[in-house]
Amino acid sequence: MKNSTLQPYLWILISGFVFSWMAILTALAGRSVNWQIVAFARCAIPLVLLAAWAKWDGAKLTLFGSRILWMRSLAGSCSLVGCFYLLASVHITRLQLTDVYAICNIFPIWVALLSWPMLGKFPSGIVWLSIVSSIVGVGIIQGAELQTGNYAVLLVVAVSIFTALAMLGLNQLKDLDPRAIVVHFSAVALVVSLLCAVLFDWNEPPELFTWITLAELIGIGVTASIGQFFLTKAFTAGDPARMSVASLSQFAFVVVLDFILFNHDLDWRKFCGIPLILGPTIWLMLQRVKTSTLVPDEVAPLPASERPEPNWAIHAESAAPAESK
Repeated sequence: MKNSTLQPYLWILISGFVFSWMAILTALAGRSVNWQIVAFARCAIPLVLLAAWAKWDGAKLTLFGSRILWMRSLAGSCSLVGCFYLLASVHITRLQLTDVYAICNIFPIWVALLSWPMLGKFPSGIVWLSIVSSIVGVGIIQGAELQTGNYAVLLVVAVSIFTALAMLGLNQLKDLDPRAIVVHFSAVALVVSLLCAVLFDWNEPPELFTWITLAELIGIGVTASIGQFFLTKAFTAGDPARMSVASLSQFAFVVVLDFILFNHDLDWRKFCGIPLILGPTIWLMLQRVKTSTLVPDEVAPLPASERPEPNWAIHAESAAPAESK
């Protein structure tokens, strides 16, 4: 295997590790500032850093872009604000980072299900079984909270749906510089986060704002910039299905950091529920990997002018929850 073939895997591992620290910093910063400010920092800092880098390098940015680019940016923005509300408000929602990341990873199931209305392809029996398995897993992990009227877990499910929408067709953006894709997404997400700051109420944080909080906000923006760049670079250069399987490493990073920094143990509910959620996800991804092996890696891509219209289901598993993060 050539080094160029291994590079996307290295990029996705770097992205997962960096995004896991972004999640930790978000939970910490959420104790001292409202989630709207955290989301603003997540969007504004990557926008400035990557736009400046792209301009310095002479990379071409795009303002309007294609339909696929706008779908990715708009759906990703909805996923982002929902995800950062959850991560920065763990003291309110009582959701642990491990729970959020486990449930977000059901996005391949939503992509398979979305192929029904978008392509007229009725989901197979295994897809419906995967949906049932994931619902049972979520119920085991969050059943007690749902019974008390805490429905924050439903927002996590919505985030996973928007993540799936954001990633549909991302591999079709090969012609764009990864920084151009991230800058477009960050700009759209910044506008959405500003709207959220106006439309949604602000809560009083449980802790005071300090210089440490400012450092955490800057860290969120910097880690988001690095993680988003490597994530986009990996998915536009490597096979989307294989990248999706590798991107699950981010969940492992989050579990370890969640245990070390917040002392959140994996109780029996998580031991039972997480396999029911991640099992179908991994299975669907591996099925896509088997399909992708039928296509030789060395086939030269067609010029952009000769490419067919994108198949909205062909990149069914080309995402990770960090994309929305």
